[in-house]
Amino acid sequence: MLKLKILVLAAHPDDETIGCGATIAKYNFEKKADTFLITFTDGVGARNLNQKNRNLKLKKVSKILGIKKFKFGSFPDNQMDSIPLLEICRFIEKNVTYQPDIIFTHHQDCLNIDHSIVSRAALTVFRPQSTFSPEINCFRISSSTEYNPLNSFKGNLYVDVKKYYKKKLAAMKIYSSELRKYPHPRNIKSILNTLKSDGSEVGLEFAEKFQTIRRVK
Repeated sequence: MLKLKILVLAAHPDDETIGCGATIAKYNFEKKADTFLITFTDGVGARNLNQKNRNLKLKKVSKILGIKKFKFGSFPDNQMDSIPLLEICRFIEKNVTYQPDIIFTHHQDCLNIDHSIVSRAALTVFRPQSTFSPEINCFRISSSTEYNPLNSFKGNLYVDVKKYYKKKLAAMKIYSSELRKYPHPRNIKSILNTLKSDGSEVGLEFAEKFQTIRRVK
């Protein structure tokens, strides 16, 4: 039986954990999927602070979430709109040398410009083909997606992560510099509350919610 191939396209290192950490852990440990993660910036360059490239944390995060392979780019943090979309698309095409079955990426209405650019690039690279059209699911990023009052995110896919939500929280703690005091959305308690709230919408204890924007059956 062929392994399910999953591709995660996340603008910054930590977006993969916030957006779909528990879900990819479930796919990797329960369904034995092969997951490839691509991040695009260092996650800190726009802050003018003496902080280390957050991509250096991906090895630890990948072990927690069961990610088999990761690759990170060097695009300018929070300035990806200064780069031609074609260049970003070519970066994806150069590194994704296989046909993924499922893609997880940002929602295009996310307030962060890098998030929306990566989303657009994903839709461009993986536009429908006669022989290949992968499922594409968009995730939310706490303190970004909901901060856009005009965002059109509409969850229609709920993944039961009762057995895996703790892995998401453990991975998030690797990015401790990104955590904030409660009730900020990027607080561990707030993230846990979101998992519970999303789950309660469909009768689950813990769930991650996505918007499936393309699925061909």
